[in-house]
Amino acid sequence: MRWVVILITMIQLGCASSKLHQPTVMPDKDVEALLDTAFATRTEAMAGEKIAGAPGPGNDSSISSRTTNNAGQLLALSPEMKAFVDTIDPSLNPKKRFRRILRTLKMERFELEYDLDTTTTAAEAFAMRRGNCISFAALVVALAREVGLEAHFNQVYAPMERRAVTRGKGQLLVQDVLHINAEVSLGWTTRVFEFNFEPRFNYHHEKLADATVQSLYLNNRALEMVKAQQLDEALALLNEALTLTPNTSLLWNSLGYVHRKSGNLELAEFSYTQALALDSSNTAAENNLRRVYELQSKRSLSQASKEPDTSGKGS
Repeated sequence: MRWVVILITMIQLGCASSKLHQPTVMPDKDVEALLDTAFATRTEAMAGEKIAGAPGPGNDSSISSRTTNNAGQLLALSPEMKAFVDTIDPSLNPKKRFRRILRTLKMERFELEYDLDTTTTAAEAFAMRRGNCISFAALVVALAREVGLEAHFNQVYAPMERRAVTRGKGQLLVQDVLHINAEVSLGWTTRVFEFNFEPRFNYHHEKLADATVQSLYLNNRALEMVKAQQLDEALALLNEALTLTPNTSLLWNSLGYVHRKSGNLELAEFSYTQALALDSSNTAAENNLRRVYELQSKRSLSQASKEPDTSGKGS
């Protein structure tokens, strides 16, 4: 297997709150010494889905152009979205108006091209028709609230999926992928919305606060910045996320990943330690911290080998 000796990074990519359990997945014992493991979690749609159609504009320049987005923009409506909602008879009650919105979208065959690596705001999803589960859930929540309905995000406790992605310089990124959806109150009942109006999963779900999902959105955006080698932007996004939910272990784990990518092992160590202090079951942070200790030891040995030998013989 050619990738046995290349760099492997495992990251949690984040649809998850600090309550989520991240399973331990370690390399085979025979190759463990050759692997550089770091874990992160991404909140997107389920891994392993096939993406139909040609790839879209998910290049580094498009990522860079979106660096001005912040948490508050996740659910903000664009003028185009407002204009669309205004075309739906305003005399209807909120429930009927929302159902009309859904019917119109389906008649126009509205759907997002699934892209695990692109976490868009509701407005960007509406315009680009591209994104992941956060993107679609944000679109549904924003439209429902615009017509006066209660709507929120859910964390779905489906089996966690995993994917491997090849990065530059022979790096293999292994990602744990989690899932969220949207739920809208329709009076005596509620309706759960999966990605592109697909059938609902038969898994337990739990309501998430807006701030939690906004911080997960920023977590995903930060990891997009890492992919684009924009580490300062990634740090800024994670710092903003931590102002929203400072006690989220997942975010501290991601922060440690970015510090480690920046070569700052001391801050990486602090971040992973904080992640474990918040959630002792975060095996991702535990393995990452162990790897940081290994790198620090190697760095110390390397520096010691470069020091001049001052123990010469006396005359």
